[in-house]
Amino acid sequence: MKYVNGIPWPRLPTDVSIDIPLREEYLLCQMDYLDTPEASIIFETQCDIIQKHNYKGIVDVGCRHGPVNDILHKRKYTDYNYMGFDTSSDPIDYAKETWKDHSNIEYRVSSWNDLDNIQVDFEVDCIIWSGVLLYVGDAHMELFKKIHDFYRANGAIIQEPCYLQPDKKWLDNLELNTIEDELYLYGKKYFKYEDVVVDADIFAGRRRIANITLYDTKN
Repeated sequence: MKYVNGIPWPRLPTDVSIDIPLREEYLLCQMDYLDTPEASIIFETQCDIIQKHNYKGIVDVGCRHGPVNDILHKRKYTDYNYMGFDTSSDPIDYAKETWKDHSNIEYRVSSWNDLDNIQVDFEVDCIIWSGVLLYVGDAHMELFKKIHDFYRANGAIIQEPCYLQPDKKWLDNLELNTIEDELYLYGKKYFKYEDVVVDADIFAGRRRIANITLYDTKN
């Protein structure tokens, strides 16, 4: 792992302008900065939201190896069903082996464009979107609604890098992709919106994590 100012970063060159595209196939080690202790606050916060709402049916879009499962199990929160999918086979293979003895946890190589392959046999009440909506640009709200309608899921956790990052944690040649400045639109469209900003000492360490309830089901 490369370190800049003592902070774990992904393996990036420093002599050219860098834009981070969506990669459908990547190695687990290429994003291992997300598996450091410094990054744990991101996934701990997601788990706080899951437990706050007592979510029992979770779909994790672009899950990598699904780090929320490790945290939830350490917290003794195990009575839930989970399906995570990712387009890359390496993290999915790792996750399948790790959780092979847990029948309530499943991983698949798939994408949001293949609805037939991401169906589940449990009721979904929460969808996790961890830094993936940014890859569809202006269509992120349409994709969000499409997938939530597909699962009939009323809860959402959206995690996005913040536009404003601490200078000492940032590379001047890095162009950050994020829809963080548009998350307020979800608050205007849906029933309940709350968010929190967390700082992790990693690449794009400052993250906004939104906790969204789409509809008021009590009325």
